Amino acid sequence: MTHPEPDSSSSAERLVFFTDAIAAIALTLLILPLLELVTGASDEHLTLEQLIRDHLGEFGSFVLSFAVIFRLWWAHHRIFRHVETLKPALVRANVIWTFAIVMLPISTAVIIAFPPSAGSVVLYGGTLILASGAMTALSLIVYRRPGLDGGRPPGTREEVLGSVTVFCVQLLSTVIGAVFYDRVNYWAFLLMFLTGPAERLIKARWDRTPAA
Repeated sequence: MTHPEPDSSSSAERLVFFTDAIAAIALTLLILPLLELVTGASDEHLTLEQLIRDHLGEFGSFVLSFAVIFRLWWAHHRIFRHVETLKPALVRANVIWTFAIVMLPISTAVIIAFPPSAGSVVLYGGTLILASGAMTALSLIVYRRPGLDGGRPPGTREEVLGSVTVFCVQLLSTVIGAVFYDRVNYWAFLLMFLTGPAERLIKARWDRTPAA
């Protein structure tokens, strides 16, 4: 008795729905430590201005992590526009990406609850590096294996460039933040806002270089 072949298209869609749900939950969990701060401030009868002034770093960590998860999710969404058929390597890289997204609310809670240290910077930065590294692997797999698209538009080298750029900047930010944790610490991750200009510079160089 033969069994029907699995529908690769629906499998890819289900994987995307699963990771979308995880990203949405992770974004929601980021707010929980701040809710505790607001509740504690209310019990202590602090004003809103005092709350924000005393916990500016915590609010900044929330905004940074929210922006990071959203950008990682958006990059994941763009990559899987090209995917119709799942392969084991693609699924494994996606599992690593999902694990990193789940870890981000935890590492964010750590940097909110504890003062900056080399360990806390490495924990936070390491989570970002894991997520962006997995995203780089996903983009490379899709770009180098055009058979995954099933007739959809193939992956592009620009998407690979975006993932690699984010990975390199997050690695650099983690090293700087950990080494100078007493002065720079998490502010180093603001370097991620330079990924866009860096990508544009490289793309401009590509445009000026004749194809081989």
